[in-house]
Amino acid sequence: LKCEHGVYLTPINVLVLAAGLIPTWGRVIAESIQAQMLEWLRCAEFTCDRAALLATQNPRVVMSVLMKLAGGSPTLAPQLNLDAFIAQARAYDAVSDNELGELLKSAQTAGLTHPVPVLRAREIDQWASSQTYQSLLQCQQNGYNGKVATQGGWRNW
Repeated sequence: LKCEHGVYLTPINVLVLAAGLIPTWGRVIAESIQAQMLEWLRCAEFTCDRAALLATQNPRVVMSVLMKLAGGSPTLAPQLNLDAFIAQARAYDAVSDNELGELLKSAQTAGLTHPVPVLRAREIDQWASSQTYQSLLQCQQNGYNGKVATQGGWRNW
């Protein structure tokens, strides 16, 4: 919501519908716009995941939620292994060591509005150890306008 990606979704969908009405090339244009929109939506989900990490400040908590999203059923939750899921997330790139693997990964995600949960977990794992994330945590101590943040309250800006 903060990034307002939902606001832009409606005009893009209208544009896709309008492009589809153009004779001859309309379908190609509409599919191209839709593919770009889906890519953008998947990237917006990474932003949401990063916001979750900033809120919780614990990558294992965020990855646990992603694992439970992948697992589906709440009855299976006790059987899920977070360490195995993290290992799978870290090994995700090994699938695309060759062109066939890269093609399969692209085909798997092309029509999705959300990235696959294991990819989201990999991104959280990498971002949690990045200098960017660490510097954001340090900035948080200073507050919104450079002043030292006060204790308590839900908004310090």
